[in-house]
Amino acid sequence: MEIPDRILIVGLGTSGVAAARFLSRLGKTIGLADEKSENELGAALASLEGTAYTGHFGPHREADFTAYPLIVLSPGVDTELSVIREARKAGVRVIGEMELASSFVKDPIIAITGTNGKTTTTSFIGEIFTKALGPCFVGGNIGNPLINYVTEGTRSPAVIVEVSSFQLETIESFRPSTALLLNITEDHLDRYRSYEEYKAAKYRIFDNQAGGDNAIVKEGLDVPMKGSPRIVTFSAAEEVKEGAFAKDGMLHVRLGGRESSFRRDISPLVGVHNTENILAALLAARIHGIDDATVENALRAFKGLPHREEFVRTIRGVAFYNDSKATNVDATKRALEGFDRNVILIAGGRDKGGSYKAIREMGGRIKAIIVIGEAKDRIARELFDIIPTYGEGDMTSAVYTAFSQASAGDTVLLSPMCSSFDMFTSYKDRGNTFRRIVESL
Repeated sequence: MEIPDRILIVGLGTSGVAAARFLSRLGKTIGLADEKSENELGAALASLEGTAYTGHFGPHREADFTAYPLIVLSPGVDTELSVIREARKAGVRVIGEMELASSFVKDPIIAITGTNGKTTTTSFIGEIFTKALGPCFVGGNIGNPLINYVTEGTRSPAVIVEVSSFQLETIESFRPSTALLLNITEDHLDRYRSYEEYKAAKYRIFDNQAGGDNAIVKEGLDVPMKGSPRIVTFSAAEEVKEGAFAKDGMLHVRLGGRESSFRRDISPLVGVHNTENILAALLAARIHGIDDATVENALRAFKGLPHREEFVRTIRGVAFYNDSKATNVDATKRALEGFDRNVILIAGGRDKGGSYKAIREMGGRIKAIIVIGEAKDRIARELFDIIPTYGEGDMTSAVYTAFSQASAGDTVLLSPMCSSFDMFTSYKDRGNTFRRIVESL
């Protein structure tokens, strides 16, 4: 990629700061733009000490955005901001940090996207590949920007990255040798104008693939392909001719005339959704030539990640689980599928625009719902007629109310269906708060 001498970086989150460091090392003149004030950006700017930049902080001004030939957007920045639209009209090129970084990567890229399961699958693939090949870069939307890999200047046998729809909006030439689409359900409708627009962003992960590349797709998803990658599918519900599937307690990988099988119960991960995540990862491993013994060892060893159906403790026979990462309805529905009955669900947060009515069909498993946050009234309206619903003002009250409604043998599950930004700084902050309260009971 040809990089001009002057670049504006918009958004000073993790990826924006990392991009600033990298471009500064290249000797580029950089501008930094963020709607927050310089005081609010204190920690981010302190981490850039020694880096020369021009700051454009506070309310965005069109003149600042049209003054640079290239803009690098952080994933959280909406590409439909008026200043971005005007910059494009003025001929400014707009890309994201993922696109910038990938143009410098020479090693094979394995990219994972989907509405749910991205981080678990990315981490599990990283565990398999590291066991087989030695230390591999694992990052992207998982919290370690891809540009860090480029900046470090090291080599990795494989570069494994989680990719969000926001990051895919701003790609041009990003081309993973293996791309995984785990699933698609309604999400981020507070950002996208329609579900179709959201799906189109996800499908972009395959846009630049060609012959010799691999596309791993959940069986039943009808994905429009611009190129000609080899397409293999996975399913936890039915046998597939070429790909991976679950049957009779076994995980089967059938590819290139060779079939391997692994016992499902050797993995600590539970639930149908995690079966799908595992199957997708097994396909990535097979495609890249990793042997079955290494895969089986990784299956046994990988215990999952915090804030994803994470067991906290049992008190008086009541089990508490932290699923704070469930920031959309489908994620909560999948979590509920792992429990037969008597779940007291704690949900709510900042609404993302989707319907909560899909939870109605899970009503037989839910004993009560405790709702919090900005979305609590809407969730209550859509569900209270079939499920007892209680509104609370904060997490402490929600946990205490949930415990008061529970009996021995019941489960209290934090699985919010919403983003965390009304009451917490992140889903991790929300999950940690829940854990602290439960530990204090």
